[in-house]
Amino acid sequence: MEIKKINLFGDVATLVTPIRLILGWQFCSAFLRRMLNAPEKLDPTSPAYVGHAFNHFLPHSLFIKPFIKYLIIHPEILYYFLVTFTIIEGLVGIGLLLGFFTRIAALGATLLALGILLGSGWLGSTCVDEWQIGITGIGIGLVVLSLGAGVFSLDQLFFKNRQSKFLQYISSGDLNLRGKQIKLLALSFSFIAMFITLFTYQALHNGLYGKLYNLSKKPKLEIANPLLEKNGTLRLTLYRTDGPDTYGAFITKILLINKDNKLIKVFDLNNKDLGKDQIKNYYFNKVAPNNNSLVVPLGAKATITLLAQNGTKPENGIYKVEVIDISGLQWSKTFTVN
Repeated sequence: MEIKKINLFGDVATLVTPIRLILGWQFCSAFLRRMLNAPEKLDPTSPAYVGHAFNHFLPHSLFIKPFIKYLIIHPEILYYFLVTFTIIEGLVGIGLLLGFFTRIAALGATLLALGILLGSGWLGSTCVDEWQIGITGIGIGLVVLSLGAGVFSLDQLFFKNRQSKFLQYISSGDLNLRGKQIKLLALSFSFIAMFITLFTYQALHNGLYGKLYNLSKKPKLEIANPLLEKNGTLRLTLYRTDGPDTYGAFITKILLINKDNKLIKVFDLNNKDLGKDQIKNYYFNKVAPNNNSLVVPLGAKATITLLAQNGTKPENGIYKVEVIDISGLQWSKTFTVN
């Protein structure tokens, strides 16, 4: 009895239907959330606006940081980008779910997953979940790109008997690869997937060698350009680069200390002692005071002007500023007054 040979781009493509559907739903559900289930995600005035998440990506994104920075300092362009991005996610998801022009949809899914990985792969307060989502999307996308959809697809219904090679390439037709060509395709896609996986795991989490780190667990503030003016006014720039994206750092005090380690001034940071006109924000996520502290969301950057309460002229020398978080975390920077 003759055993029927497996058609690589037919029978095997049918076997991968579950992962095609899962990947399709992943992108389709993102479209539905923003358009139907939670439209506030595309409302620039809402705290749930996806633009805030893009600002969260900025501190440790790979390669696309200039693009993200451009978007978050141009909020009107950011809005149109997010709407376009959402529509593309919806089209990719529907294409994969229905198996319609499947290879184009799979290529789109692979590129979207790569963009998500490069932007947010460092996030995940309990584990490396955003990184895992990105690399999984790339792996599945490349498999579906190779095989197309099987019998449970619109490609099968509409294009089964079409002879156009171009149509086969963009839908789900047999690519007529044999022997070494199949091995070369498998090896090439495997190399691409593993290179991206291992490179980003090291770059974002130090996971191949060295000590594994998770930049989303503990808030970190970078202090830049501290300046003590002649009248005692203190200016400095705060940039929140690490920690969870779900809540901010809550800065209660900033201490000014001289070279003799003597406390010169304590600046209280709340909406009674710090006006919004004393804060110059640079990005979409805003640093702002509340009743008890100065809230610094992930990715936010601002220059703070702390007004002197007396006319004491500071002496020349070395000073230190200490920034105190409500959790007890502290960050400091030394600077010189000439």
